[in-house]
Amino acid sequence: MEPKHICIQITKQPATEDYIKHITTSNNPILSEFKNKQGTFLSNSTLDEFIKDELLHDNFTLTQDSKRKLLTLSSGERKKALFDYLLKSKPQFLVIVNPFDSLDVKNVADLKSRLLSLSQDIPVIQFFSRKDDILHCIQYILRPDSDTFFIQNLLEYLNQEQITRDIDFKHPLPKPISKPTYHLPKTLIELKKVNVTYNDKLILKDICWAINQGEFWELKGANGTGKSTLVTMMIGDNPKAYGQDVYLFGNKRGSGETVWDIKRHIGYFTPSMMHLFNGQHSALNMVISGLKDSIGLYQIPTDLEVNLAKQWLELIGLNTLKHINYYELSETDKRLILICRAMIKHPPLILLDEPTVGLDDKGALLFIKLVQKIAKESNSAVLYVSHKTEPDLKPTHMFQLEHSIQGSVGKVKN
Repeated sequence: MEPKHICIQITKQPATEDYIKHITTSNNPILSEFKNKQGTFLSNSTLDEFIKDELLHDNFTLTQDSKRKLLTLSSGERKKALFDYLLKSKPQFLVIVNPFDSLDVKNVADLKSRLLSLSQDIPVIQFFSRKDDILHCIQYILRPDSDTFFIQNLLEYLNQEQITRDIDFKHPLPKPISKPTYHLPKTLIELKKVNVTYNDKLILKDICWAINQGEFWELKGANGTGKSTLVTMMIGDNPKAYGQDVYLFGNKRGSGETVWDIKRHIGYFTPSMMHLFNGQHSALNMVISGLKDSIGLYQIPTDLEVNLAKQWLELIGLNTLKHINYYELSETDKRLILICRAMIKHPPLILLDEPTVGLDDKGALLFIKLVQKIAKESNSAVLYVSHKTEPDLKPTHMFQLEHSIQGSVGKVKN
């Protein structure tokens, strides 16, 4: 009998563990194949556990052949190492959770090929956020229905699910409370022939790049080309910037400026920072906290600050949820709120690193529409970093990192 393959659209509730428990105990004929069987997980959370074990105990389970640290590998290399390890246990079924997040085109194609090959032998359960990630072998979709689960033919689901593209944010961007007291040069970020080496291996070669006020950039490049290295240099978190011609907001890196002097000019967001915002804070207070540069709100805000935050929530259509605990909101709403938090002071630079990872199609479209509005209506420069091509993202400039024998080189594409 050929194995059955199921996909499950990720929602806030129920949790992944609840789905798996239901699948392995259900008497539903379609799910009977999984009953009382042992499966294994290919997911970022599984990878995080191995990274944690490596950091705490020097346990190189996934990389014992090379002895390289997982954190030094690209996203594609990490996924491959985990996949190889999981298959050694000969699982009876495989669970994959957004397996293509943060992978470039080549690594997506390679992983899809391996998964489709494996699907001929064992069942695959795919948790997905974006419909274009669904594997071709999938036959059914499992959807929550009250306290139980509804099984639907995948083709029926795809035919009835349509994402509208006429989403719009009608209100103008709220203005900041006050104008900045500092003066910045036209060029916010400038790199002149920057080279970066790790363990005697050249990662970046002669990088020249300038980001000016109000520009809208996208940074692209395959896994392992050094995008994360560039980003950490720009936000002041990478010591490799010292001694090089790296200029951040008018100061050469290492000229006496503090990390705070750099970060106060940047509104930064990446999904990996989401776990920092799990306290008991309302949606309104989360937006206000962007004025205080704090995680959550611990000071009594002024009426002016409260009204400004309400304007931002009104912009994204969440003003009716202003008193709801941030942690209880949907993934899309959380991210829209964090963008409002990052923008409430209209910083000179907004830096978004893989910001749509884990969002469904509608959520990603909403997010991109808001980014486009910020780029159009504010004076903030926008830097968007991602592997995934978002059709509605329209940057005016692109910086492409490309592999070379002597390290990645950068090219400006307008």
